[in-house]
Amino acid sequence: MKRIQMLLALLLVAGTAQANDAATDKILECMRGNIPKIMRIQEFELNAFDPAGGERMLRGRLYAKRENDLVRAMVKIKAPPDLNNAAYLVREGVERDDMFIFLPALNRVRRILGGTADSPLFGTDLSYNDIKQVQNAFSGGPVKLEKPQALEGQQMHVLAMTPGTGTPGTGTGTGTGTGTGTKSNYSLIRAWVDQKTCVALKVEFYEGAKIRKRLSSPVKSLKQAGGNWYVSEALMEDLHSKSHTTLKITGLTSVDKLSERYFNVSSFYTAD
Repeated sequence: MKRIQMLLALLLVAGTAQANDAATDKILECMRGNIPKIMRIQEFELNAFDPAGGERMLRGRLYAKRENDLVRAMVKIKAPPDLNNAAYLVREGVERDDMFIFLPALNRVRRILGGTADSPLFGTDLSYNDIKQVQNAFSGGPVKLEKPQALEGQQMHVLAMTPGTGTPGTGTGTGTGTGTGTKSNYSLIRAWVDQKTCVALKVEFYEGAKIRKRLSSPVKSLKQAGGNWYVSEALMEDLHSKSHTTLKITGLTSVDKLSERYFNVSSFYTAD
């Protein structure tokens, strides 16, 4: 569900945990400024491809809001048929994040424990922690501004973050949420941020000296809704498993209000 920049957005931003230089903080603040306080993604489509060529498609909607820089986000799945009306809720907290999933086959809400935060979302190449790192504009560690580079002919800020040993909101999970204290799976995260729109068009996730995952969007996928920029297409590649997932977003809308039932643990799966 940042950011699907969760979901991604797929596209939800909170505060940074470390102090950086003024130029870097200005870029991060611009990235956060792209995210509306309340938004609805009318439809997103995720297609996951395994190394053998098998494909699994997910289609759904995303609802999100920010209050006091804390994100509430709900994903409602509409397809495929076996996941129709499945729902996923994230409630970001100061010390821990709470995540819940509703599966129609079980007909009940289950809490997602911290160790599951690195697991694939619905069989895709995206995990909650992958999305959170991007959506939170690199919270959890100091961010370094590197030499600018061009991407598809457009100038990019290049940001590098070394995740800390206690990345916020991704803890061990004891049944009370996903508290702090878990070491990140990544040794380095590097992002290419468009200088005009402050949107990350490429993000690389490193394990040691090797790139494990790469999230990328073409320049042509940049769209504007009101005063907010977002990407309408994205590709997540797992370079180790040789799998990949594509994302398409249709109709991001900034709205004045969303009912609390979208973000309440007892009712989020009934909202539509």
